[in-house]
Amino acid sequence: MRDRKRTRGFTLIASLLLLLLLSGVSIGLLMMVNTESRVGANDVENSLAYRSAEGTIEQMTSNLAATYQNLQAPQPGDITALNALQPTIPGITFPYGGYTYTPRLNPDGTLVHNYGQVHSGPNAGLYAMITPIDLAVTADRPWGDEVRMMRTVEAAQIPVFQFGVFSDSDLSFFNSPTLDFNGRVHTNGDLYLGVSTSSTLTFHDKMTVFGNVIRMVIPNGTAVSGNDGNVYIPTISGGCPGSLPACRTMSTSSGVYREGSVTGDPQSGQNSGWKTISTGASPSGYNGYILDGNYGNTGGTGAKQLSLPFVSGNSKAYEIIRRLPIAGQPATGADPSRLAFQAQIRVLLSDSGRCTDNHFSDWNGNAAEDVILDGRAQVVNGVGTSYFAMGNQDTTNGGKTDSPDWVRPLTTAGAHTTNKTWPLVQGCLTVEVQRADGKWYGVTNEWLQLGFARGLVPPASAGPHPNSILVFQMLADRNDDGDTADSNESTVVANNVTSAYNWFPINFYDAREGEVRDWLTTAEPAAGTCSINGVMNAVELDVFNLRKWLKGNFGGTGNLVDYASQNGYVLYYSDRRGMLPDPFAVAPEPLPPNLKGDYGFEDTINTSSNTAGTPDGAAEPVVNIKGQNWSPEDTNQNGRLDKYGATNLALGFGPDTGATFFSQVNANPAAPNPLTVRVNCLTTARKNWVSGARHVLKLTDGGGSGANAKLPVRLVANTDGTLGGFTIGSENPVYIQGDYNTSSADPMWTNPTGTEPAHSAAAIIADSVTLLSNQWQDVGISGNGSKLGSLAYPFDANVNRPAAPATYYRVAIASGKTINFPKPGFNNAGTYYGTDGGLHNFLRFLESWNSDNLYYKGSLVSLFYSTYNTGTFKCCQYMVYQPPIRNYVFDPLFQDPKNLPPGTPMFRDINNLTYRQDFTPH
Repeated sequence: MRDRKRTRGFTLIASLLLLLLLSGVSIGLLMMVNTESRVGANDVENSLAYRSAEGTIEQMTSNLAATYQNLQAPQPGDITALNALQPTIPGITFPYGGYTYTPRLNPDGTLVHNYGQVHSGPNAGLYAMITPIDLAVTADRPWGDEVRMMRTVEAAQIPVFQFGVFSDSDLSFFNSPTLDFNGRVHTNGDLYLGVSTSSTLTFHDKMTVFGNVIRMVIPNGTAVSGNDGNVYIPTISGGCPGSLPACRTMSTSSGVYREGSVTGDPQSGQNSGWKTISTGASPSGYNGYILDGNYGNTGGTGAKQLSLPFVSGNSKAYEIIRRLPIAGQPATGADPSRLAFQAQIRVLLSDSGRCTDNHFSDWNGNAAEDVILDGRAQVVNGVGTSYFAMGNQDTTNGGKTDSPDWVRPLTTAGAHTTNKTWPLVQGCLTVEVQRADGKWYGVTNEWLQLGFARGLVPPASAGPHPNSILVFQMLADRNDDGDTADSNESTVVANNVTSAYNWFPINFYDAREGEVRDWLTTAEPAAGTCSINGVMNAVELDVFNLRKWLKGNFGGTGNLVDYASQNGYVLYYSDRRGMLPDPFAVAPEPLPPNLKGDYGFEDTINTSSNTAGTPDGAAEPVVNIKGQNWSPEDTNQNGRLDKYGATNLALGFGPDTGATFFSQVNANPAAPNPLTVRVNCLTTARKNWVSGARHVLKLTDGGGSGANAKLPVRLVANTDGTLGGFTIGSENPVYIQGDYNTSSADPMWTNPTGTEPAHSAAAIIADSVTLLSNQWQDVGISGNGSKLGSLAYPFDANVNRPAAPATYYRVAIASGKTINFPKPGFNNAGTYYGTDGGLHNFLRFLESWNSDNLYYKGSLVSLFYSTYNTGTFKCCQYMVYQPPIRNYVFDPLFQDPKNLPPGTPMFRDINNLTYRQDFTPH
């Protein structure tokens, strides 16, 4: 009993100790659980802050890219304004300074620009104007968790002429003769790659393709045939020509799909071996020197899309050559990128009653500089009076018994006018220039007083107005014998340069625009006839006389034109005479006065009418392939087939043609037919008023370099001794007649590594560009007395439309082309009909070169589809041309910014340089 009493205390103590131990364990477990919960919560909070900061800085990068996409030249304020776009994220706050764009600035507050190589991405290695910008974001959570992310990006402005070849749409090399072009190559579409059997196609630098690399078909869907020549692609910079590992030959084996990124046509599956072929090391692959993007989908090897800064939504790349809004209209986002905005010289033509169409918001208000070209007198060179060309209803033709030279124009009722005189050159001309004070000054009268006419052939210096800058007319050769002063001419006004009745307009025939097909048919056109669609009226720009005026050689105010802001001169040209408003236009295209800069006629393919090609009034079916979802006839991509532009053609071409076409259009407005309605070329088309939107710019007297240079350059040299250059931007098609910015005397053609002759950094950016040889004639007489030229032999290039033995061009060219479409199934469609002609036919021709040499040095850039010259590609069978031997080379001087032509378009690319989390306390 006593023992039990003694143990009671011990048991109590043991129980208390055990309870204490259990309590400690419980408290420890509870503390551990609480700690783990707190740690877990902290991890979640930190993770939320981290992910929010990470996502926000990606959004900041995207916002910055959009800014550079929408603005040609963002300023510091445009970048810092993005600080206001701070996002709203539940549970996240951004403290002061926690969401910032910080552009790096020079001491004067301007953006830092360093010209150098792009450091990362598929465009690495290209030279660009690089602007570093720092991004920072600090994301806070309610419990105090905070994450700070920092990123440095480079905004790269990549000059488009740094590419040897660039295309915004599909780019094609197929069945071409040997080509060796040594610049970077990029396309935002598909790349069709091949070369004709026994020929070679050699590249020397990286090729990037946002779409797919296609080897099994050509762009019209036809299976590859005779396209098995060797294609050489480098695996290191400058690696070709050579052998492995520097230069690799693309396989022609169909078992590996000829090493394309897809197995067949554009809609076929991906080539499972493409990644190794594209990015693998030599000899199995190309080491990243040919990359595709598969239109941004999976399977591509990293190529990115490149576009002009304003190209998005309803804005198309052809806006770069469009006019600015007229005075009183609102500005558009594309305006700062337009060549009309960047130019210091503007040449603007509109119909006579639409002078206000020539007045942009910066117009100086001097109505005296709007000159109507209606036959009125002009004092030329201060010593005499001359007139713009007039037609007269003289049925005796100055004593001759043949039909009248000039055909009266139609009235709106479809009858010919009864007045005895009418202008053959019409419209309202405004020429204005910008001086160093930034203001615009009209010089229309100053230019016209230098002259506006020439003899039978360019240059103006050999004619009656030797100082003419703009040439609107030529001396009349009524009997087409190559002489304006012989006994066969009219004795009434023969060789009288002060008479209004001794001039013809400068008309010629473009067979690509005029002929609907390019092969012999049973319905061959009548000899000597042109379709009214191909009769072009030209204004000639005498480039050498422009240079003289800018230098002050003619007196006047030319030497006051600003040459510093653009490192040379940009001349903008727009001729909207005969252009009609789009009757179906809806907002926002276009603004009043409803003229868009298009021809307005797209009904040019017409596979439903087979060989005849008669316009059918219906859009060709949509080509449903990646990267293209519009009809191949819809060149301006407005979603409809435009036909309205042809309804005012041939008003000046006489009762036989003009009235017939006028009646036809009114009887069948759904399908006007300017392609197969024809007129006599020499007796009618050569001498009369071109009424519709068939007006073009022709460049003459532009050859030579060094001491014989003819293109304008700066009056005062840059600090490095360079003289800048000369760029022409034209809403209309441009035709270059003869040597341009070089000649056969330049040593670079025989010694490419020798000293470069002094020359202008030249560019032409236009709806389309056609190269005419030194021997081109609108119409002329050969040494043996036979007629030659475009109007004498309009639809047979092989007879008396010969090119010169060699012609030389040194100029970057950016222009449009046509849309690829499936090859028609009817007979005689031609193997390549339905293609845009490929890179080797991007520069257009109209002569029979017959294997003569054409030398070209520059950069070939396809920015858009042509909307003024809308005729399909045709070649080499009968009507349009026989190709030259193409000696094409990239101008490597364009890799240096001081050698770029003024107004060079820039692409935008945003690349990440550094990206880190900042753990520094703050």
